[in-house]
Amino acid sequence: MAKQVCDIQAGKGMTVNQSNEHLRVGHENAYAKKITGTMDPTREHLNFEIGRGGVVKEVDKHMSISRRIRENLKARGIIDPNAGLDQDDPRRRITVANIILQGSRDVMRQMAFGNQEVNYERGADNSQVVRQKDIETWATDMYRFMAKKYGEENIAAFVVHLDETNPHCHCTLLPITPKGKFSYNYFFGGKDEGPKKLKQLHDELSEVNAKYGLERGDSVALTGAKHKSYLQWVKEEISTGKETINEQEHTISQQSATISTRQQLLYDINAEIRKANKKLKALTTMVNNLEAKKTGIEAQINQLNEDYNKGKISYDEMVAKKTSLEGEKATVEEQLADKQSKLKTAIQELKENAQKKHQLELDYEQLRRDINKDLPMKEERDFRDVNAELWRQALPEVEKEYAALEEFSQKLPPGLKMEFDSLMEGTFIEDIAERGNQIAAVTVSLFNNYIDEATKFAESHGGGGGGPGSGWGKDRDEDDEAYRRRCCIMGRMMMQPVGRKLKRN
Repeated sequence: MAKQVCDIQAGKGMTVNQSNEHLRVGHENAYAKKITGTMDPTREHLNFEIGRGGVVKEVDKHMSISRRIRENLKARGIIDPNAGLDQDDPRRRITVANIILQGSRDVMRQMAFGNQEVNYERGADNSQVVRQKDIETWATDMYRFMAKKYGEENIAAFVVHLDETNPHCHCTLLPITPKGKFSYNYFFGGKDEGPKKLKQLHDELSEVNAKYGLERGDSVALTGAKHKSYLQWVKEEISTGKETINEQEHTISQQSATISTRQQLLYDINAEIRKANKKLKALTTMVNNLEAKKTGIEAQINQLNEDYNKGKISYDEMVAKKTSLEGEKATVEEQLADKQSKLKTAIQELKENAQKKHQLELDYEQLRRDINKDLPMKEERDFRDVNAELWRQALPEVEKEYAALEEFSQKLPPGLKMEFDSLMEGTFIEDIAERGNQIAAVTVSLFNNYIDEATKFAESHGGGGGGPGSGWGKDRDEDDEAYRRRCCIMGRMMMQPVGRKLKRN
């Protein structure tokens, strides 16, 4: 049966990355969705948001959700308890409830797209798809439900995404009580009251969703179900992504060969055009010369007639010279007709070559665009760069470790294998051998500034090294290589098992 879905996550504020992802601002977060196949850029134009009073409108990318929250609090005279505190300050309080509302995929897609043909494969073009009224009606009902239950003034943003695999709403809610105080527990309960309040929420929400064919679902907080995260995908891609990249490289190789052929054709056609231009110029000169010669002969014939009329030459002399000149004129006219015909042909050939050149240039540019489009996407390139950086770091460290082992082994008396084994503990060799894939996944996420996901992934895969905090990021004067190296070091630290320290030489 079709089920409703309501996922609630507490947040200590709204980060720039979260806001950008909700509003589809910039490329970093958009590519993270695109690479997993969960986001289709050609359907981004279908996204919308619900404003005050339940008004459907286009997504406002000019005002971040963080700024909307600040202006909301300022207008109400409420002080943000996290103001002035760093993102990783333990004193920060929960000030945001991030709520995702959706339902079973078939029902959501039917409401969003109706009977239109939509291709959900990665890289498909769905720019022709039109948003349906049903999804707007459903989203408006969801908004009004949240506004009635938690207060419309507490809704900082309500964005609807139709560009992912399953249409859904992101409701950014400020848990502010009627007395103007932040209290997450007041709305959603703590450890004791939480399950009861969530059950009540699902019961009430199901009454609204019933008319859309969505039955009551279970809270994600209660079932423990999780959406497939980007980091989970990265881990899978470590073993399966190579095939995709190889296919892309094969396609690019074929396209590159085609481009080389097009380049040669362009070179040949340019040579033909240069040759045709020379021919055209020569024929034009010949035609002009013959026309001038014909004009000269005609002038001589006219002069003979004038001299005869004036009695300067005899009739026989005039006839003889005129016959000779007319024969010469006939020869010139024959040559002129031949050269004019060849000139016309040359002009037509030049025109055809110019058209061929124009089409080849169009084909060439299209192939270049295709290659750019088929190049590995951002996270794939990042992942390969990070892997390369990890191994660049590994080689000199491995040499140092083995040199140390060799030197130490010469001094070992029998029975001290435990001491020998301890030398390996916490080294780069051990990290790569036992946690290489996990370190790479965490490192890629750090490089792309997905701090929360990196921390959760590390903790859920045995890492006890903590996290870098929300202030993590690339320094203004730091180049990509230095930043990748720093991400690699932090990734190793985060994936260190509890009680172990990272060994660095």
